[in-house]
Amino acid sequence: MKNGGNLMTSAPKPKAKKQKSVAKLRDEAAVLLQKLVRMKAADANGIAQCVTCGKKQHYKEMDGGHFISRRWTATKLIEENIHVQCKGCNQYASGRYDDYSLYMVDTYGIEMVRELNEKKRALCKQNRIELEEMKLELRNRIREQEKRLEGA
Repeated sequence: MKNGGNLMTSAPKPKAKKQKSVAKLRDEAAVLLQKLVRMKAADANGIAQCVTCGKKQHYKEMDGGHFISRRWTATKLIEENIHVQCKGCNQYASGRYDDYSLYMVDTYGIEMVRELNEKKRALCKQNRIELEEMKLELRNRIREQEKRLEGA
């Protein structure tokens, strides 16, 4: 098309950013929550202790192990369901469920353990906005821990 002797061309439209799925947002929130749990459990030197075997390592080398498996969406983002575990216990010994169970009962009591077991089958309807807000809150809490652990 000509306009005053100049050829008008339209600039290519930027591609619209694809919206993340709720499942993807939930997974991202879970990663942040696991990091927060490891950081909170660390001492001033950044050392955290595995709840199932007692091994001590820097929190960055540990996992945030779930008592109730991550496959259960309803309990995946419950902070009391996640604790520091060494990679040996969490990844290679299937979470050492028996030892983890004893830790959970000693820490929270049998009623809380029963509640988590019941909650795992509950319908979990978190929307994008709730998950984005949760991620923001988790990032803020992680920043607080980073200040506490500065230099560790």
